[in-house]
Amino acid sequence: GWSFDHRIFVLLFCIAIAAGGLQLAAGARVDNSYEAYFDVNDPTYLAYEQYREDFGSDEISYILYDAPDSPHGAWNLEVMHKIAHLTSALEDEVPFIYDVKSVVNAELVEGVPDGIEISELKDDFPESQQALLTLRDRYLAKPMLVGGLVSDDRKHAALIIKMDRSSNDPPEEIRVDPALGDALENLYPQATAAAIEAILARPEYAGIDFYHSGDVPLNAYYNRVIANESGILSWITSALIGLVLLACFRSIVGTLAPLVVVQLCVILCVALVAAVGWKLTIGFSSLPTLVTAIGVAHSVHILSEFRGRFAALRDRRQALVDTLYLVGTPCLLTSLTTAAGFGAMSFVPIKSIAQSGAIGAFGVLAAFVMSLTLLMALLSFGRRSPRTTSKRELEASSKGGDRARAFLLAVAAFDVRHRRAILAGFAVIFLLSVLGISRLQVDSNWLDDFADSEPIKLTTVRVDEVMGGTTNVIYLFDAGVEDGIKEPAVLREMERVQSLLDEQGDAIRKTYSLVDILKDLNQAFHDGDPAWHKLPESRELVAQYLILYESSGGEDAEEYVSSDYRRASVEARIALGPTSVTANLVERVDAALAKQPLQHAEMSLTGIGALWLKLMDYIVTSQVRGFLLAFGVIALMMICIFRSFRTGMISMVPNLTPVALALGFMGYFGIPLDYSKVSIAAVAIGIAVDDTVHLMSRYRHEFQIHRNYEVALQAALQDVGRALLITSVALVLGFLVFLLSSLHSQAMYGVLLASTIVSALVADFLLMPALVLSFKPFGPEGAGEGGQSLSEAA
Repeated sequence: GWSFDHRIFVLLFCIAIAAGGLQLAAGARVDNSYEAYFDVNDPTYLAYEQYREDFGSDEISYILYDAPDSPHGAWNLEVMHKIAHLTSALEDEVPFIYDVKSVVNAELVEGVPDGIEISELKDDFPESQQALLTLRDRYLAKPMLVGGLVSDDRKHAALIIKMDRSSNDPPEEIRVDPALGDALENLYPQATAAAIEAILARPEYAGIDFYHSGDVPLNAYYNRVIANESGILSWITSALIGLVLLACFRSIVGTLAPLVVVQLCVILCVALVAAVGWKLTIGFSSLPTLVTAIGVAHSVHILSEFRGRFAALRDRRQALVDTLYLVGTPCLLTSLTTAAGFGAMSFVPIKSIAQSGAIGAFGVLAAFVMSLTLLMALLSFGRRSPRTTSKRELEASSKGGDRARAFLLAVAAFDVRHRRAILAGFAVIFLLSVLGISRLQVDSNWLDDFADSEPIKLTTVRVDEVMGGTTNVIYLFDAGVEDGIKEPAVLREMERVQSLLDEQGDAIRKTYSLVDILKDLNQAFHDGDPAWHKLPESRELVAQYLILYESSGGEDAEEYVSSDYRRASVEARIALGPTSVTANLVERVDAALAKQPLQHAEMSLTGIGALWLKLMDYIVTSQVRGFLLAFGVIALMMICIFRSFRTGMISMVPNLTPVALALGFMGYFGIPLDYSKVSIAAVAIGIAVDDTVHLMSRYRHEFQIHRNYEVALQAALQDVGRALLITSVALVLGFLVFLLSSLHSQAMYGVLLASTIVSALVADFLLMPALVLSFKPFGPEGAGEGGQSLSEAA
């Protein structure tokens, strides 16, 4: 009654919260960088940060190009002039660029009588097509350039744009215009990707086909999806749920009030993200839709009960009081169990999933609080007593109509007659699901998240087919002392690792290291003789070559060795694809090195590919830890709710089957468990248990009245069954909205959760009653208010 008596205060307070929440939410920042997945103290991430400290940001834009209408492709003289102009335009106009490397400014190291000469094409631009073709042969003779900047088919070439920023950097360092604040398109990498695309689209570069991929456009695309889809899908979910509510309750207040409640909760979730300094990641993108779908369930139960009580009591205030008495506790318990499912994910090692779990738990609890305050206040407005209604209208309002009542009675009768068959059938389904779970694979394929028609996917596939490799793994060598990398023994070990990588076939697109530069220098000092394309034999010669290289203007070595020559990297560019391919590659290299261990330097694996490998390990840990924690906490809560270990454990059985079914489905149909689905088990059991709490609580309540399990089942299903059907339909529609996402992982996540809700409802309507009827956890039957049992009625 408090919300009724103080409804004006409640409404004003909620309006103030909404205003403050919107102001805070405006400062939330989207982030799809690797920092979003890893804690800053994670050893793998720390190694990656050490690499970046030594060698700078490894984020790039990779632009493959060809000129299909030109007879010499990328080596056409007119095309080369355009590329020279493009290189300058990118350097001058695109924000946050460290370096643009193309054929026109690539280092060409060659021997001269008194040493070496490092030249660039732009410094002595060819005046004729034939002169350019002659120069082309000299470039194609340089192994370090082929496959990276130029292709061996003589048709394609590339621009590699290296960044001086990272998505991990603080907002003040990645704004293009400080006056525009943290608007998405004013931040790196969106601003950088947009500027590059705008330049490539200029008419002066007509006749050249560009394929823009790499970290910058991929991350920018993901960030835009997260920012745009979160709100859009949430509103679509609200619209669909609104239609369901309108069809069920035929009331404007009954339709709009629940939507106001959940949208306020979504605002508060985003506001909390901004308030605690977190960021909107891929883990958060599904939360607004989840909170909308889950949060409205409380409203459905409250509205269903309120309509019945109001029609019977003909007093609005007393109807609200009785409604809260009957459904308040079950709503609280379902909020706690669902929050436990989300909260369990806050203890997993994947940072974005952990944070989204905590925010999801907050959103669910906020929805409960708002349902008991704001929703009650909204329902307090209207007639003090209902209009006069016929007996049939009253029955339809309170019991869900004749069709729903007949269906629920049929379900109850089926449960009584076929309890043993139900138990046997679900046992078979569970065992088959466990077999499917044994086939479940842990893998991630970022590229498969995009639709096949998506331009960013088409360009990335093209780049990886022709050249480049849009991601990497890096082996970082630490000699332990300054200038230690110059030791021939260390360099030979780097060469051995690089050779092992080159032997991995199509898995590796290109490798780079200081070894390549030293081999090129050694060959140049011996009149370009290919026989001398090998490492210098002494430390003194290595030091001499490097001094001459640096004094001649060479700069590329800085990308592969630290300034003190203590650490150096061997970088392998690989195609963006399944993480399992990278894992197998690393395992083969590790197996070869185990037979002949390195002796002169410490070596560690880092780079983007290494982070994804670590993420695979975390996925397994997170799924097991998250589910066990959620199951344990929820089971303990159920035991406390029903004050019985037996009843609590029986209530958990129907919720294991839907989760097992979802994971088993993934195993049978080859759907990998990846970063986007890592929370599926914990969240699913947290949601699925909601119906069980409502039905089990009402079942026990009715048994205490009737002291007959069959009669109590009939009464319980009639009282809450219709509300469970409505909430399940709303949840299924809400989760199926994810099918509209442009990310396949989000669409599949929605399908899996929707199927879990359906199977959970079936388990609650069939398996849970069969278990209660068989094990009789509420105590012995006896004299009650009576009523004919279903078996007697039959």
